[in-house]
Amino acid sequence: MILPMNKPLIASEPRKSSRRRSSSRRSGTLHSRSRLTQILGVALTLSLAINLLMAIALASYVRKSNLLSNVSNSLRLQLTDITEQSERKTSQIQTLKNEVKELTLKRLPGLKALNYDAVLQINKNYVKNIVFTRTGKKGTRLYEYKVVLENRKSALQPALKVLLFDRNGIQVGMSELSNKSEHGGITRLDQDEVRTHYAVVQLAEDAEPEYFQVILL
Repeated sequence: MILPMNKPLIASEPRKSSRRRSSSRRSGTLHSRSRLTQILGVALTLSLAINLLMAIALASYVRKSNLLSNVSNSLRLQLTDITEQSERKTSQIQTLKNEVKELTLKRLPGLKALNYDAVLQINKNYVKNIVFTRTGKKGTRLYEYKVVLENRKSALQPALKVLLFDRNGIQVGMSELSNKSEHGGITRLDQDEVRTHYAVVQLAEDAEPEYFQVILL
């Protein structure tokens, strides 16, 4: 009768083991969920922080962009104003130059505008044309000219003067062609003969010629 009394004690051990395993599984599941929740919380916090930083950066960019746009518009307006002022002043200067030129030519009607390295037609008796060239360094300018003589009449002795004037019509230089040897003259120009004469005009210091005149002697 004693042996049957011990059977229920042996059968209760598996049930206790099963309860412990079930409790262990629930505990592991709760721990996993807790870690997952922590990870999601950290990820959410990082996402919010990143979004906040991006929002701050975007707001800063927009503010700087607006500031640069305002500065650009201001500079554009200033540049436009400066350009307009420069154009007005340039136009005024050109107008004054034209007025001075007109007054000078009226006062001395025989003057011609001096353009360098260009063939300037004279067609005055035996003087056909003349070319002026500016040489030398700044401060030591030399003004050379080449005059072409063409005689369609009987033989003659060419003699002429080349006068240079500044913008105000003041004479600043002269060169003479005659039969005198010190002037480097041409002693004879036969009929239908074409000759070329080169010379250098000595100018006053800092003078800048703008007009010239050829006078036959």
